Amino acid sequence: MTDRPEPVKCLVWDLDDTVWDGVVLENDRPEPHSAALHSLRVLDERGILHAVASRGELDVATGHLRRHGIEDLFSAITVGWGAKSVAVREIAESLGIGLDTVAFVDNDPVERAEVAAALPQVRCYAAEQIAELPGLPEFVPEVITAEARHRRDYYRAERARRTGENEFAGSDADFLASLDLVLTVRRATAADLDRAYELTVRTHQLNTTGRTYDLADLRELSRSPEYEVLVADLRDRFGEYGTIGLAVTRRRGTDSVLLLTLMSCRVMSRGVGGPFLRFLIERARTAGLRPTAEFVTTPANRIMLVTLRFAGFTVDATDGDHLLLVHDPAHRPPPTSHVRVVGETTAAGLPLALFGQVHRVPDRTAVVVGDRRLTYRELDETTTALARRLVAAGVRPGTVVLVHLPQSLDALTAALGVLRAGAAWWIAEPDHSAATLTALVDELGCAVAVVAGPAAGLPGQLTTVDMRGPEPGRAELPATVPETAPAYVITTSGSTGIPKAVIVSRANLAAMITARDYDHRGGEPVTFAALRLLWDGWLMVFAWGLTVGATNVLPDAAALGNVTALTELAARWRPTHLAATPSMYRLLLPGLTGLRDVLRQVALAGEAVPASVVARHRELLPETGFVNEYGPTEATVTCIAYDVREVPRGPVPIGTAMRGSAAYVLDPMLRPAAPDTPGELYLGGAQVVPGYAARPALTAGVFLPDPFTGEPGARMYRTGDVAVRGSDGVIEFHGRVDGQVKVRGVRVERAGVEAVLETHPAIQEAAVIDFAGSDDAVRLTAFCVVTADTDPPPARELIAHCRGGLPPQAIPHRFRFVEAIPIATASTKRDDAALRAWAGEAPVAAPISREGWTETEQELAAIWQELLGHTDFERTDSFLDIGGDSHLIVRLHLALEARWPGAIRVGRLFDLATIEAQATTVQAAAADTCRNTEDRTPTPQAFEL
Repeated sequence: MTDRPEPVKCLVWDLDDTVWDGVVLENDRPEPHSAALHSLRVLDERGILHAVASRGELDVATGHLRRHGIEDLFSAITVGWGAKSVAVREIAESLGIGLDTVAFVDNDPVERAEVAAALPQVRCYAAEQIAELPGLPEFVPEVITAEARHRRDYYRAERARRTGENEFAGSDADFLASLDLVLTVRRATAADLDRAYELTVRTHQLNTTGRTYDLADLRELSRSPEYEVLVADLRDRFGEYGTIGLAVTRRRGTDSVLLLTLMSCRVMSRGVGGPFLRFLIERARTAGLRPTAEFVTTPANRIMLVTLRFAGFTVDATDGDHLLLVHDPAHRPPPTSHVRVVGETTAAGLPLALFGQVHRVPDRTAVVVGDRRLTYRELDETTTALARRLVAAGVRPGTVVLVHLPQSLDALTAALGVLRAGAAWWIAEPDHSAATLTALVDELGCAVAVVAGPAAGLPGQLTTVDMRGPEPGRAELPATVPETAPAYVITTSGSTGIPKAVIVSRANLAAMITARDYDHRGGEPVTFAALRLLWDGWLMVFAWGLTVGATNVLPDAAALGNVTALTELAARWRPTHLAATPSMYRLLLPGLTGLRDVLRQVALAGEAVPASVVARHRELLPETGFVNEYGPTEATVTCIAYDVREVPRGPVPIGTAMRGSAAYVLDPMLRPAAPDTPGELYLGGAQVVPGYAARPALTAGVFLPDPFTGEPGARMYRTGDVAVRGSDGVIEFHGRVDGQVKVRGVRVERAGVEAVLETHPAIQEAAVIDFAGSDDAVRLTAFCVVTADTDPPPARELIAHCRGGLPPQAIPHRFRFVEAIPIATASTKRDDAALRAWAGEAPVAAPISREGWTETEQELAAIWQELLGHTDFERTDSFLDIGGDSHLIVRLHLALEARWPGAIRVGRLFDLATIEAQATTVQAAAADTCRNTEDRTPTPQAFEL
């Protein structure tokens, strides 16, 4: 049995009389040989690069390649009149690969002999052998990874980098700093192991610690709790490098032993080996382990030993060519400024990721909710104390704990304390419907609730734990929690009116955090989420922020929906990263211009982003990054993202799948839809949740086996969203397959709203349609058929009825009464198109008497009527109780400002919520204006004619 030959990394081609018959420079128009085309494409799929070393004129040769559509297959093209051996050497150097991995094919035996004599490491082949090359063992990698198909793209990006470097006016260090390098280190998945093994056989030995593993070894190690197989991906402003690093570590007692680390030779000039090592050292230290390393000396890898020594490792013992190195804890290498290292969060390491920054920045403010704050030390102590009280109350991994608190610092720390106890938080504010709460407590098997002070309105079977109660001894927190254990529960509307409970696992949450790669170099990051804790969107920047030592800001209950309060909170904390829904961001944007110098990135999610919001953002915050993120709760917050750099002409794309996720646009037969063709969007990957609590049939209906991955047991989630994937791979959202819509960031099923309306004794049938008003905010119109011999109930009555079973965002904005819900003739289905057209029409106001109202009150009533779409209100009704919301408050303020400038500030409208109060304030402001005018001392100029 002979040894396997060294694999070929690059095949260098002669062109004339090799790729085709004839000489292009002599005006021949030869067609490429079919055998050459076949070998080019087969080897390219295997990740083997192609290059050209040929005689002739460069422009003529590349033009001919381009005409036949194969220019892009070549990662380097050298055409001229020099020696072929010189060209082959230059190609190997430009690609950063060893000559012993290069092959050369040419029809001319003299040219082959010249290359073989000058470069004996290069294997040479005659043109007659082209058809058989794909079958030769040196051209058949032992493993062929998915990444292999992109290797040519990686080298093309490298050519662009080299061009940029040659044109760069500054120093080499300045150029490195300009690349915006990001190194992402993560645990290898089953799909990564082929690439991990490929790195061990393809990487030049000077970049490795010397140990090797075969594919079976790596698979076995990745399944062992003692070992970690880590891979590192690299990208910069020119594009992706792909997976370029590998590390294998073992936990041995109190040591973390680095058994293997290597970096691809493609990135030797990028200076990422040192940061990679420093990350591994810090990872071990954070876990309370001593970093050690084993090194196997080879003739070529001395440079790696030097790298280890510079990183702080010292030789502790030697055994022949094997060295044992120990890291010196006093050695603190300075951070590398030109590369940002992003680590993976695992389910097992979730508490460490979220609370571990206490060891680095204990006195930095960690969390802010309204006017209250905690440092990282205080957050650590508070959540640990609550976790112990919960464990003492019987909470165990896998259980669900109700956090029955309004949006506040207490609610936030309660949720994190529940997670620290190994359980799952479920936040429900005290004004939650009692009937819905009871149903969900039963469905979730919830037995414990966290409260602050006396509890009221809770189901009797719940044991309560007071946030501020004394700690009952030192109950031990769980040492390990299964990665499949739930981390939190989020409820979404259901078709029966009872919310569905989505179970999000610890592994899902960890994967979501890992997928975040927001830039936070320079200064201390501050995140601001203008969102409710009831919706998981707040985790988008908040959870990531905790893992990088950021200060993380949220509004309290008093500030929610109050644009003035939210902008004041943002101005106070000056965030670097902000998350919001598009509707809320539209309102916040004018008040954020004072943050131009600090606000680095805005991430929007929860609704489709109108192009007008992008345009306004670019106008007011031109230097701030803008990301459109997409993802249902069933895929853990967001899993698709698009970096919006320009104002789009059409819909704002939702982008491409984030790291660890997959997005498929499929036809009804679950086949990939053709580019630019609508299909249904399915999501796969590590963020897809286990399913719905106590709803196995519903879970089975939308969580399906994923046929597009080799992972056993992998599933994908059917979103019900219509999407189009462009030829560039970017996805656009094109609405819903069913009736589910997003209203102010909350997912609402229209059928659920209809079900609640139809429980009203006067409503026989209801149809709910979403529509975008003049402010682009999505609202609901309910078309109702009343029961026989019944008068239509007033709007206030229907609003009050809906409030008992629906979240505020699901309450219809308008109510229309029709004799029958229209049916489409062709399909015999409900004619939603007709209803949508009616929803956009101005409502016909019912005549109403305003006898006894002042003139100002009647003017206000006319404004209210236009905004609310109905007349069913009295002088003493609260605007928010009869159909108003925070967005309409802003529109109300604009209307009042146009009629009575300066009379009422927008923030006061949350307190001056009635017509009576607003009229009194307007009249008082007018009287003050008159007195100020009468008291003003005339000046001579005032009497000039």
